[in-house]
Amino acid sequence: MKTTHLLSFLCGALAVLGLGMIGQSNAQSPNHVYELRVYHANPGKLDALVGRFRNDTERIFKNHNIHAIGYWVPEDNKDNLLIYIVQHDSKAAADKNWAAFQADPEWTKVRTASEVNGALNDHVDRTFMDPTDFSRLK
Repeated sequence: MKTTHLLSFLCGALAVLGLGMIGQSNAQSPNHVYELRVYHANPGKLDALVGRFRNDTERIFKNHNIHAIGYWVPEDNKDNLLIYIVQHDSKAAADKNWAAFQADPEWTKVRTASEVNGALNDHVDRTFMDPTDFSRLK
């Protein structure tokens, strides 16, 4: 009787596992898109750029559905880089979010005040990324 119960349990577990895997294999589109952004700070401006993100940019992002995952500076930061990843619902949503952010009067005021002695960064590299099927971030 014990063996029968064990076999029944295993068959049920395999059936549930199989159905779960079928459902997952059909869901190929990610729930979010991630955007990797690399800021190339002008010489001597990295600290001011990081400070602007810490004190203002992060807060303003929240008003425009730009969800920051994290911010980094390389340990060997010879190129004056600030690297961060943000999350959007889709690439179209990202474009809409960034347009709204750029048009925000508060952002314009913050950017202008922070760049009174020159631009903080030279340029920004952007890469949109979809999570892999084994990624912890979906």
